[in-house]
Amino acid sequence: MVLEPASPLPLYHQLARAIGERIARGDYETGEAIPGELELAREFGVSRGTIRQAMERLVRSGLIVRHRGRGSFVARGPIDYPLGSFYSFAHEMAGRGIEESSRVLLQRRTRPPAAVGRALALPPGATTVRIVRLRLAGRRPFLLETSHVPDTLAPSLLDADLSRGSIYDVLEADGVRLTRITEHVRSVSLDLRQAEVLRARPGSPGFALERLGVAGDVPAEFRHVIAPGDRVRLTATWGPDGGGR
Repeated sequence: MVLEPASPLPLYHQLARAIGERIARGDYETGEAIPGELELAREFGVSRGTIRQAMERLVRSGLIVRHRGRGSFVARGPIDYPLGSFYSFAHEMAGRGIEESSRVLLQRRTRPPAAVGRALALPPGATTVRIVRLRLAGRRPFLLETSHVPDTLAPSLLDADLSRGSIYDVLEADGVRLTRITEHVRSVSLDLRQAEVLRARPGSPGFALERLGVAGDVPAEFRHVIAPGDRVRLTATWGPDGGGR
């Protein structure tokens, strides 16, 4: 990646994104040392101060860790999935400076399972747009998502390009803005299909998250997410008044 001095994005931000993309692609393995300041400064043609700012941004995002006297290393920890918030994988990865993409495995109108129909308060015989996506950061899969949206709510969703970006952006373009979510999480062992798609070991631990998004008083999306336990960490923050996310 060539940095662009004329870009409105600061050089340190561009550099953090470039290094983040290398980590996501697997150019730097988990636990591997990141090249030193002098080497990066020569490669990208920037000052050591810019390198330090970029590395600080990567430390804050959780992608790298620093060891005094030894240098910076690719962090072993998973990405955070904040519970109780309007989490968007696409927006989260953009904030970390990592290239996000999705492999769309299914995108069609269908009659949902009975449990999904009840959650969305659909009348008998109603259909949804069912979307199954493998969410990737760089080339590494992180989430296997299945979403159901009543097809009367979002006419654009069936034909939308969902290889990048967020379903929520498409919903908002159709005038559907989520105002409340309810989530349920349980631990699972990845079955053969899930493990194959996520490039994980069959039987390895993971999370199954079910999420109902409501727009006003209208159930708008039911989402089921499978996440390998070594790549995703569920987080929540609470205040003394009981409020939190």
